Amino acid sequence: MLQKIVEGKKFISNKKHVLIESGFAFAVRVLSAFATFILNLVIARQFGSFNSGYFFLCLTITTVLSTILRFGSDNLLIRYAGIYNSNKTLHQLTFLVKKFGKILIIFSVGLTVLLLTFNSFIATYFFKKEELGPILFWMLLSVPFLTVAFFLSYVLQGLRKVTLSVSIQGIFVQVGLSILILILKPVSAVELAKLYLAACIANMIVALFACRNYLPALKDNEGQLPPNIWNASYTLWIFSILLLGIQWGGQFIGGIYIKPDEFAQFAIAQRTSALISFILVAVNMISAPRFASLYNQKKYEELKKYAINSTRLMVLFATPLVIFILLFPTFILQVFGKDFINAAPMLRILCLGQYVNVLTGSVGYLLMMSGHEKDLKNITAIFGSLALLLNYILIKNYGALGGSIAIALSIALQNIVMAGMVKKRLGFNTLNIFPVKGRFS
Repeated sequence: MLQKIVEGKKFISNKKHVLIESGFAFAVRVLSAFATFILNLVIARQFGSFNSGYFFLCLTITTVLSTILRFGSDNLLIRYAGIYNSNKTLHQLTFLVKKFGKILIIFSVGLTVLLLTFNSFIATYFFKKEELGPILFWMLLSVPFLTVAFFLSYVLQGLRKVTLSVSIQGIFVQVGLSILILILKPVSAVELAKLYLAACIANMIVALFACRNYLPALKDNEGQLPPNIWNASYTLWIFSILLLGIQWGGQFIGGIYIKPDEFAQFAIAQRTSALISFILVAVNMISAPRFASLYNQKKYEELKKYAINSTRLMVLFATPLVIFILLFPTFILQVFGKDFINAAPMLRILCLGQYVNVLTGSVGYLLMMSGHEKDLKNITAIFGSLALLLNYILIKNYGALGGSIAIALSIALQNIVMAGMVKKRLGFNTLNIFPVKGRFS
């Protein structure tokens, strides 16, 4: 009897912990989503569908390059920051950050210089858009700064510095760039790209100072790398590259086959639909390091309760937004300007794909933080390849609408399969958020 009371109190405490931390992360992430929405709105209304299409294409390119150049370190940093923080051994985290940071800087600068050399060739012969060249040049210069800033933001996420981490990933650049556009009123996409570069440099400086404040100084020869760190990094790197096929493959292929104005509609629809999954990102911000800590401490039952409570919370917040988008897509899109109203069918389709993403919960992070990176890599390899194939076939034949179908299908199927793998590896079903007696768990 006493044991049941104690377990009941632990469950209530665990649920309160999820609600409080997730509520705070949700509030910060709402601000991030709002900042991104406002930036997309400002760019769309200021430059119209044609010029904003060029900018959004370059933004996709820099985002993809930045992800590749982080070499899978994102989720490793979250995992080990959570473990080292709980074990009070943060000097080990400092050592890990310095080791990865040096490699990351060398390769990001090197690749940027190489791409700048062939900038005109890429714009003219790969994307078949000669006008893209000058915009791409300035956007490519932002890649090292963007890469370092995001790298450090994941360190802060692992340390549960949610406000700073979210701000570096999705507030500082968005708000700063929006203000610069409204004040300076740039008239071309090239000028916009220069302002984006300035915002990325400032964001990286903030990230450097933040990490310096929270990480202890490292003495000579202090610290060592975790065992098999490079194998884990390679696995997660391959995973991140494959995941890009699902997240950004449509826009990459669309950049080749779709006209700039239609591409802008496609980009706005995809970025707007991402508002649905912002609650998932918000909860993941605080849940990922906790998943790693609970699994490392072998608290499997607590991990299960924490994960299912998190999913339940996400579905609760996301459902009203999904209903609103499905019912009033034109009302939302006309805010960006009359050029974007035709994207309503794309927004509806992408919205449904993102809703499945939320319904399945933090399945990707559960696999990563519990050491099942290979399962995640294999699943993502299948659906990343499927996404690229579907995007190529559907975009070539049906344009941006086909790309929307390909992205939504890939996201939904991948997450359903990952939920099945979580059930197999960790023993619980994240979809079972409203359990019924006699139903499997």
